[in-house]
Amino acid sequence: MITCPECGKRISSMAWTCPHCGTGIKDHLVECPKCGGYMLDSQTVCKKCGSENPDAAAPQKEQKEEESKLPGDMRPKHKFHLGLWATVLVILTAAAAVYYGLTKYEEEVRAQENAEREAAMKMALAVQEEQARQWRMVAECDSIELLEQYIKENPDSKFAGFALDRIDSLRLRKAEIRCQELARKELEKAQEPKTEPEPDQKEQQTEQQP
Repeated sequence: MITCPECGKRISSMAWTCPHCGTGIKDHLVECPKCGGYMLDSQTVCKKCGSENPDAAAPQKEQKEEESKLPGDMRPKHKFHLGLWATVLVILTAAAAVYYGLTKYEEEVRAQENAEREAAMKMALAVQEEQARQWRMVAECDSIELLEQYIKENPDSKFAGFALDRIDSLRLRKAEIRCQELARKELEKAQEPKTEPEPDQKEQQTEQQP
């Protein structure tokens, strides 16, 4: 009976594998030169006393010596090369910089669009205020010419419709005043006294009668 070098439980020295942990036993046991216990040929140190396993250390040492003699590009790579991590780090840094740059650019574009929109709104408001000021000046006078000029200069003004209505109203009032003036003149003409004809005119009218 021996102790399993892997799990530490008692097993038969003739067993092919440990019935407890499944570790291969047959043809894999090595006697520790210091404590006399058993350890696996793949183990580098004895778990019982901690001494180095000469059968496991020698092949590893020879393998390292052989690897050191090979050219750099032919040596086996058991770990990621430092250059690979540096490349990954550079890629991640570049990606972060690009993302930051795009985000910053989008913010600048958005800010510029907002500024242009605000400037356009202020300009439109200023135009509307100027149109309203001109309309107040024109609306106070009864001039068709000024109203027509206002419509010509401000065709998109919201007061253009009021100006057209004002022009129609002024033209209608002028037409009414003209009609009243003609009617007054006709009435005055009808009310004038009829003058008697002169004597010579009476004789001529008498001679003309048959």
